[in-house]
Amino acid sequence: MTPEQIAADIARGEFLKNRIAQDTKELKLIEKRLEEAGLAGPHVPLEDAAREGKQRLLEANGRILPVRFESDLLIGSFTHGSQLHEDIKLVLDTEPAPDLFDKLFKEVHCFERRQDDGQKFRLQAKKTIPTEQGYHALIHLLKSRDKKTGIVKSKTVIAWDQLTDAKA
Repeated sequence: MTPEQIAADIARGEFLKNRIAQDTKELKLIEKRLEEAGLAGPHVPLEDAAREGKQRLLEANGRILPVRFESDLLIGSFTHGSQLHEDIKLVLDTEPAPDLFDKLFKEVHCFERRQDDGQKFRLQAKKTIPTEQGYHALIHLLKSRDKKTGIVKSKTVIAWDQLTDAKA
């Protein structure tokens, strides 16, 4: 490369990096407003009936944009001997099936879900735990919460890749 080509690439790269940063900031503001519009309802079930959550289909200019509010996020791991560990053991020990804890968690230096994905874990837990009460109690304990407010964290998806034309 010539010094002129290097200088041109540096200038163009700097321009693009700044443009991407500006566009990313603008997109975050847009997505925040769309999330608020999605929260306002009305909501419809998710396309994947096996997933927990809801969605609002925002329609404008003949196009539909799904705004999904997917299931609450679950904690992936917890410390041995922690209050959460004890609470989970208490829930699972009251179930009429053996070794539930070991079927759902593995010990590393802390306990980790055997399933790497929260949805897969929910399905495994539903199959593994004999009672609905035990399943719901476990999921309640595992919901990831904001440390300051205690509010359950959840995942919002602005499904840009599913933006479609409205059917007439």
